[in-house]
Amino acid sequence: MSELKKYLIDFLKILADPTRLEILELLRSGGKTSLKIQKALNKSQSTISQHLKLLLNYNLIISEKKSNLNHYKIKNLDIFPLISSISDFANEINKEKLKELRDLDVLDTLS
Repeated sequence: MSELKKYLIDFLKILADPTRLEILELLRSGGKTSLKIQKALNKSQSTISQHLKLLLNYNLIISEKKSNLNHYKIKNLDIFPLISSISDFANEINKEKLKELRDLDVLDTLS
């Protein structure tokens, strides 16, 4: 497997985590400290720390030191249209699957 493909798979795994998606959405409105993120998401400090580290490693967020506190913010807002496109695609697939299941239910009822 190529390095590019491996990176893509790992990148998509980063986006697939609910806590990381919540952090990104929270940071969409502006920079926040890890404590504010922790309180907003009602998660432990260690959990938030682990997720922030992964988001930093994949260049999705940046950290700036202000008054002895790290403030985290989105590095590139283009991540949100990407997340939205993936979400739209997944919803469309889900609609098709639900329609197929309803059609099967109708056929089963008629049989």
